[in-house]
Amino acid sequence: MKLYHVTAIFKKTLRDMIRNKRQLLFFLMFPAMTYLFYATMKDGREMFPIVFLPINVLFCSMNIMASIIAEEKEKGTLRSLIFANIKPLEYFIGNGLFVLLASLISCSLFIPLINISGINYLYFYVSIILSSLCSMVLGATIGISVKNQMAANGMCAPITIVIGMLPTFGAMNESIQNITKLLYSTRFADTIAEIINQTAVTIDYKIILTYIINFIICITIFSIVYRKKKLDD
Repeated sequence: MKLYHVTAIFKKTLRDMIRNKRQLLFFLMFPAMTYLFYATMKDGREMFPIVFLPINVLFCSMNIMASIIAEEKEKGTLRSLIFANIKPLEYFIGNGLFVLLASLISCSLFIPLINISGINYLYFYVSIILSSLCSMVLGATIGISVKNQMAANGMCAPITIVIGMLPTFGAMNESIQNITKLLYSTRFADTIAEIINQTAVTIDYKIILTYIINFIICITIFSIVYRKKKLDD
C-alpha cells in the first residue's frame, strides 16, 4: 500500500465533495434538525441528541461512503483509478478517512447541546469512530452492489432509519431491548445517553465485544459482496 495513493484519493474525494453541495448538506441535516427541535420544544429536548446522533453517524458514514463509490462507478472513474494502479485497499482507506473526518465534524456540531466535559470527550469521539467504522463498511458494501448513486441513496435510507431508530424502540420495550443491545448503534446511543444524563459512562467487555462482532459481521458481508461484484463491475 502506498501512502501517496491514499492521500491522492482523500484529496480527490474532498474536492468532489466541496463541489457537490447536496452531499455536503447530508452532514448538516441531522444537526440542523436537532437544533430546530431543541429550540422549539422545551420539555424533554435533551432526548433529541440521543435520538439523532446515532442516526447522524449512520447517515453520514453509510450514505456518503455508498454515494461516493456508486457515483464513481456510474461515471466510470473507478475503472480509471484501477487502471492507474490504485489498489482497492488504498481506495477504501482514502475515502474512509475523508468520511470519518467529516462524520467527526458533523457530530461535533451536537456538542453545544450536550453537557460534556473531561474524559467524556474521549468516550464521545471514540464511540463515534467505532460506530463510523461499522457504518462505512456497510456503506461500501452498498456502494459496490448498486449501479448508480440514486440506487445507493435509496438503499441506504431504510437501513439508516431501521438501525438508527432501533435503540429508541429498545428503550421503550424490554423484549426489543434484548435484541437491540446486539447492535453497535444501540451501544453508541447508550454512551451518548450516559454522557447527556451525566451518569458514569459504562465501558466494559460487552460493549467492546459488541463493536468488534458488528465490525467483523460488516467486513464479512462486504467481503462476500466484493468477491461477487468487484469495484469495476
